[in-house]
Amino acid sequence: MWKPLVGLVLALGLAGPAGALEYRLQVANLYRESFMHYFDGPLGTGSGDLVMERLGRALDTAQIPTAALLSDRALRYGWEALAGSFGAVKVIAEIKPAEGSRRWDEVVWEGSPGERSVWVIAPTTTRTQEVLHLALQGAPVGSGEPPALRHYLPYRVTGSPVPQTVVTYPLAFVRFYEDRGRALWDRYLSRSTGLGQGIAVVVGENSNPSFADWVYIVIQHPLRPTTFKTVVGWERRRGADHSNLDGVSVRD
Repeated sequence: MWKPLVGLVLALGLAGPAGALEYRLQVANLYRESFMHYFDGPLGTGSGDLVMERLGRALDTAQIPTAALLSDRALRYGWEALAGSFGAVKVIAEIKPAEGSRRWDEVVWEGSPGERSVWVIAPTTTRTQEVLHLALQGAPVGSGEPPALRHYLPYRVTGSPVPQTVVTYPLAFVRFYEDRGRALWDRYLSRSTGLGQGIAVVVGENSNPSFADWVYIVIQHPLRPTTFKTVVGWERRRGADHSNLDGVSVRD
């Protein structure tokens, strides 16, 4: 269960600039089997083809059981060095973990349109380590469309990347650039990460297979107040040291 953790967190600078708008990010971590229960059609390319309306509704209305959720991976703000490497700005935010009838971890902050913020799931657990599925909701894909929670698969970045909404880099690579200014964003993430909906995810794959991946949620502040949503589907890593796990992970 979550311990009460409600407070002000600093994600790089002063909030409340002139013309600031309110943004909201809701995050849920599910076991892979629980996530897949809400597949209501073909996945397509794993690039947002499948709309997961039933999953979003189940989380909004607390119809999804708490046993389906992983409660050992808190949402965190992007600390100074990290936010700098993502070209992000400072914001002040209140993070409320899921508790009671609320199934989402939630953060609300003020920011200026066009700026960027970054939020992190950085588990230290040796169980349920691998990110397999994500569902993201940001701005509508097309003009006049309502926002929708869409399914994505993490794509490994190649030498000549085509921008994707969800990409995977080695965690050691991402962390190496934390204290090197904007180099990570300017040289790599800006070419591989697509922010067309105002939200993208960078999965940091842990080089130690016994430990969990990290999830970096990147928000490009839109021109109007927006609620963003991120659902992460986790599985035990097949290549992990199973001495600390109960059995072997089997993927579909």
